[in-house]
Formats: sequence, C-alpha cells, structure tokens
Amino acid sequence: MSIETRVKSDRLYHLDLIRFIAALYVVFYHYCFRGFAKDNFSILQFEPLEGFSKYGYLGVDLFFIISGFVILLSIRNSNLIDFCISRFTRLYPAFWFCVITTALIIVLFGSPIFKVSLNQFLFNLTMLNGFFGIEHVDGVYWSLVVELKFYILVGIVLFFKKLKYIKFLGYILLAISILQLIIPFAVAPKFLQAIYYITFARWNPYFVAGMFFFLMKSEHNILKNLIPVIIAYFISLRYAILTIEHRNALYGYGFSHEIVIALITLFFIIIFLISTNKLQALNKRIFMSLGVLTYPLYLLHQNIGYIIFNHLGKSVNKWLLLSIVLFFMLIASYFISKKIEKPLGTYMRNKLKMNPFLLKLKTKF
Repeated sequence: MSIETRVKSDRLYHLDLIRFIAALYVVFYHYCFRGFAKDNFSILQFEPLEGFSKYGYLGVDLFFIISGFVILLSIRNSNLIDFCISRFTRLYPAFWFCVITTALIIVLFGSPIFKVSLNQFLFNLTMLNGFFGIEHVDGVYWSLVVELKFYILVGIVLFFKKLKYIKFLGYILLAISILQLIIPFAVAPKFLQAIYYITFARWNPYFVAGMFFFLMKSEHNILKNLIPVIIAYFISLRYAILTIEHRNALYGYGFSHEIVIALITLFFIIIFLISTNKLQALNKRIFMSLGVLTYPLYLLHQNIGYIIFNHLGKSVNKWLLLSIVLFFMLIASYFISKKIEKPLGTYMRNKLKMNPFLLKLKTKF
C-alpha cells in the first residue's frame, strides 16, 4: 500500500490524549521548575515537584514525534495548496490570539522581567520572527520555528508531486542529523551550518520517527519501516544525552541520563503501540476534548503564568495559586479552541479554498 492509503480513522483520539499529557508536562516544567530555576522568571519554587517537573521539557520532543505522524496522515490525499491552507488555518488563529493576549499582559503587568516592543510584537504575528533572530514574545514559540521548517520540507515534496519519495526525505534528514554528530555545528563550514539550520538537524529524528510510525500503520508493515525508526531513536538519544550536560551546567541541577533515556524510550514505545493498533482501547472520542486544548494551552501558559505568580505569589498560598492558574489556563484554552481557533480557522479555510487565485494555482500543483 502507498502513503495515500486511507487509514480507518481520520482522527486518532489516543494521540489527542498523548498530546495533551505532553503539553501538561511542559506546563509543569515551566511552572514548577524553569521559572524559578533560571532567569528569575518566577518567584515561586515548588521544590517537591522539581524532580518530576524538570524533565517536562521532553514533552516538546514527544510533540515532534506526533507531528511527524500527523502531517503524513494529513497529506496522504493532499496537494501543495491544500496543505498550505490547512497548516495556515490550523496554526495562525490561536497563535494570533495568544500573541496579542501575551503581549498585552506583558505591557500591562510584565515589567521589569518581561518586555515586548512594537516591532517585536508585529514580527511575532508572522510566526517567522525566529528565522530572523527576533525574540519571541513568549519563549515557547521557539518550537513553532522547528515545525515550520518541517512543513516547508514536506511542502517541497508536495510541490514536485513526489509524495512517494517521502521516505527518501526521511533518510536524508537522518543522514544530516548523523553528520551533525560527526561534524558539530560550531566547527562545521558555513554551507554545512546552513544545511543543519534548514533541516533542524537536532530535532528531525523525532519527525522522521513519526513519519515512519505513520507508514507502519498505513502500510500495515512493521519490519519495512522499523529500521529508520530504530536509527531515529538512537540519534534522538544521543542528542538528548549531549543536552543533559548543557542543562546541568545551565541550571545547576542534576539531570539523570537514565530518566531522560527512559522517557524518550517510553515516547517511542507509545507511538509504536498506536501505530500497530495495540492501544485501540484508548482510541475514544472523548479524548478529542483534551486534544483541542493542547495547542492554545502550550501557546498561552508560560509568561502569563509567571506574571500571575509574581504578582500574587506573596499574598496567596503557592499551591492554591498553582492550582488556580492551571485551572484558568485550561478554561482559557477551551475558550480559545471553541471561540477563536475553530470558527476563525473554518472561516479562513473556506475563504481560501474558494479564492480564485488559489484555485488556479491548485490546478498546477
């Protein structure tokens, strides 16, 4: 079977559950470790939760695996124009709202720790600021730059109408990641640095793993797609281990090699089980209600949460405040999903699909 083969269900609800858990783990990382541990972003320390929360940064790694899986799921019957419309209307409505809200809160309450300029704000609205070295309004937006690079590479494949060669793209990305381990970015020649940057060499093993996990599911063939997953797994571990020493120096905390390896291994096992239909008991529509919270929760939580902690942390019990902020972020994410992301995204998608210029382009691509 080819990649165009339709899987039985358009939406895998257990992926919604996994994605939500990953987002929540990132939230705990920021609130219960990152904010207090470095840069004085938060005045509140949640010491009993630090041992658990400090590994929450790996939630983003899991996002990238899921993204590789879901993008191939979404393009199996697609073309370049539909893909661009789909990604644009999926990413931007919630993003615009969260950038505007975060910037407004920073201007009103963030000083002196958090600041945002008008030019920075306007450039952030494009989501392209990271390509030009312009600081993000909220630090969590860094991962969107990596996602966009992956979308661009997939878009190039669609542009040439060579979706059958998507596996070749995966192998090329793995080769580049291995090359960066041999010739690190800092000592690589300029042209190689450019290749590393364009192909997000540090992170692409996760996307590639997600791609081949999807192919396992759509082609109903584990062995045919297992080797690149195994290669991606070991490359991911190598990069993660290299990062540990950097984190130990940066934070002054002991990050365990064993725990990092165990978590990344768990991520791969979970997506493997989903790909081989071993977690169908969790494929329940109810988890879709959690999945829709993930993106706005990720975008909104960090700086606004820190600002709330800093303003109320001395007058409100920190554990109560943590609970209130978490609840508030979930409610806000639900509102954004239902009242902003879905209706605005649907409106934009319908308008773009009927745009005469894009319809004309679609016949060419």
